[in-house]
Order: sequence, then C-alpha cells, then structure tokens
Amino acid sequence: AWDMNYTPADRIEGQILWHGVVGGPKAAPGTYFYKIKADKDSAEGSFVIKANPVYKLSQQDYEDQFNFLITIRDKFNEMQKAQKNIRDVRKQINDFTDKQGKGLDKEIKQQADTINKQMTVVEEALHQTKAKSGQDVLNFPIRLDDKLSSVYGAAAAGNSPPSKQAKEAYAELAGQINAQLDKLKKILSEDVGKLNQLIHEKTLPVIGLKKE
Repeated sequence: AWDMNYTPADRIEGQILWHGVVGGPKAAPGTYFYKIKADKDSAEGSFVIKANPVYKLSQQDYEDQFNFLITIRDKFNEMQKAQKNIRDVRKQINDFTDKQGKGLDKEIKQQADTINKQMTVVEEALHQTKAKSGQDVLNFPIRLDDKLSSVYGAAAAGNSPPSKQAKEAYAELAGQINAQLDKLKKILSEDVGKLNQLIHEKTLPVIGLKKE
C-alpha cells in the first residue's frame, strides 16, 4: 500500500521546529512503475494515479506543485545533513582535544577553537539551537529551517501550483541557506584541513620496538 506521498525530509532527533518537519509531497497524477521484492521473488508493473475531478487543475499545475515541494524537501535535507556534519566534526574535535589534555599544542587548540566557533555561527543560522521544548520557539526567533518549513506548509496546503509569493519566499530563503552551506563547506575543507595538517606535523609517533 502507498499513500501516494513521497518520503518526508530527514529530522534530527529531538529537534524543535515551530512549523514542524518538512513532509513528503503528494505524487502528481500520472503513470507510475513499481517493483516489489521479497527474498528471491519479485514482481513489477505499473499503475495510474488519476486527478481528483473536483479540482479544476491542469497536469502542469499538479507537476508544478510537486516539483516545488520536492525542491523544498531536498533543500531542507541539505540543511539537516549540514547540521549533522557540524555535530560530527565538533565531537571529533572535542574528543581529540580532551584526549590531549594539558599537553595539547597551543596552535592546534587555537585552530580547533576557531573551527568550533565558525561552525556554531553556521549552525545557529540554520536552526534555533536554544529551543529545547515546544514553548521555547515563542521566546527565541525561528531560523532558516523553520522558515523553510513554513513555506512548504503554505505551498502544500490544498491542490494548487505554487504562488508567486511562495516562489519569492523560497528564492530568498534558498539564497540565505546556500550562503551558510557554502561557509560550512569552506570550513570543513580548508579550516579542518589546516587542523589535520597541524596535527600531522606536530603529533609525531613514538620511536620504539613493536610489542610481539
């Protein structure tokens, strides 16, 4: 059974969003193909989703709405992946510096601290990190992910192609999101690369016989 909805956007566990996570858009009318596999058995074929005759929409209208919503979902997933990457790199950096303790090289520590601060700026632009409960979003302003979710909700309501206002809102948000994602990409490639180079240069192996 298929409810005709595509896979919703990823959601980071425990994440609080005023407008909720971005869902999966409903499939537009048309012919679809399926393949079912169970162990060594499989079956495949096709079926047709028909338009609801109550709504006077063209095929193009349905496809425009779907394409717009799937674009928002994919952009939201990019933001989620970015936040996961930030958490992963931050954990690795903190684990490394904690393990070194007081013997941590000053230059390495400075570079690690710089990366953490830069990633935090990006993270806080993408998501309201202070929100720990549903009521917190009343006290702290929503960020880019929540705003994008709001545009998705408005465009997904009912059956209609995206409005001019929805397209303009998405274009503005997408520009701001891409700017933050580009910042993160630079941090992860250049700044983390510099940190790894420092670690490689300053952390030398101990000379000694291998244990048998």
